[in-house]
Amino acid sequence: MTPVSGALRLEAAGETLWLLPSGAAWWPAARTLFAADLHLGKGAAFRAQGQPVPAGSSARTLARLEALAVAHDAEQLVVLGDFWHGAAGLTPTLLDEVGAFAARLPTVLVRGNHDRRLDPPGLPLRVVDAALPLGPLLAAHEPPPLATPGFTLAGHWHPAVQLGSRAGDRLRRPCFACYPHVLVLPAFGGLTGALTLRQDDLARDGASVAVIGDGQLHWLQPAR
Repeated sequence: MTPVSGALRLEAAGETLWLLPSGAAWWPAARTLFAADLHLGKGAAFRAQGQPVPAGSSARTLARLEALAVAHDAEQLVVLGDFWHGAAGLTPTLLDEVGAFAARLPTVLVRGNHDRRLDPPGLPLRVVDAALPLGPLLAAHEPPPLATPGFTLAGHWHPAVQLGSRAGDRLRRPCFACYPHVLVLPAFGGLTGALTLRQDDLARDGASVAVIGDGQLHWLQPAR
């Protein structure tokens, strides 16, 4: 049964995962929600440098995550790295919001490159420094070599693909990159860039691509 309209089913390591149009992934057997690259506090960090970035992005990111957790009756959230953006973004307001969020939803952070020098005290987060085994799955920040045995969920790349029309229009959309042994999630945060993956490279590596668009996910058809 599809957990939400527009989601796509993925079988991995004997488990069923659902890729969600929000950019998160849902593992129903373990009541676990996965998200990658929130980059909380990025807007505040830019504003601290005098950049005119609107406020509220981190609060909206947390609200989106909480709505997903409630909708799926999730028992835990696993963040695949880059929960935080940088020290300048760790405002008292953000720390209070994260503390309240993690008190309601048990949250595990697999540290990413942006998190490694950040450890705000007093937050009810479980933080791990290396890839985290979760039954037959592995939660990591950086994708391992694509031929690594097992099945890893990762972030870090902020994957996207470029779509083109016969009229010459171009559109870049975030995506899930689904390799035989690795699932790379798109960035969940609202102020994140993206790495455009070449469709030829994806096809060569045996990847399926689930593109996010208009509240739906669509499998990308192989280029002809």
